[in-house]
This record gives sequence, C-alpha cells and structure tokens, in this order.
Amino acid sequence: MIRLFEKQLNARQEEEIKKLLTDYFAKQIDDEMDQIWEEKGLSQEHLNEALEQHKRTHY
Repeated sequence: MIRLFEKQLNARQEEEIKKLLTDYFAKQIDDEMDQIWEEKGLSQEHLNEALEQHKRTHY
C-alpha cells in the first residue's frame, strides 16, 4: 500500500504509516469482536468459564 505513493518515504515515515495501518486494522477487529460478543450475549464471566474448562482429548 505504501508503494502507491509516488513520494519517496524515509524509514521513519514508513514506520509511522505502518503503525497507523496496524492501529486501524486492530480497531476494526476489536469493533467486530465487540459486535459478535453483543450478538451472542457474551460477557467476561463466559470467557472466564471457558478458560477454566478442560477440553483436552483423552487418549
């Protein structure tokens, strides 16, 4: 995506743009996860319960 710019960017500028893009996509993921949690009625209690369950395959 950075290559679309005709202007030559220095290393600092490239890193700043990469961070902006990373932050943008991380927020998109957070928003989508919040929507899924809301739709399914999930809470921190549900997550804690799931973390405590032992779902290992017995051999």
